[in-house]
Amino acid sequence: MEMPAAFVLAVNGVTHEYASALPGAPVVPHVERPRRVRRVRRALADGLVHAARVIAPT
Repeated sequence: MEMPAAFVLAVNGVTHEYASALPGAPVVPHVERPRRVRRVRRALADGLVHAARVIAPT
């Protein structure tokens, strides 16, 4: 019997989180995303909303 993929991914995620919380684990600094990524995402979202309004039934 095979395990569902979601269960396997969940176990891998928990194992990773546990290992990263152990003493002596390497510290990985939080990296802020560049502003241009947010701008592109915002522009794409605005375009999708505009397209949805154009094709929406009245």
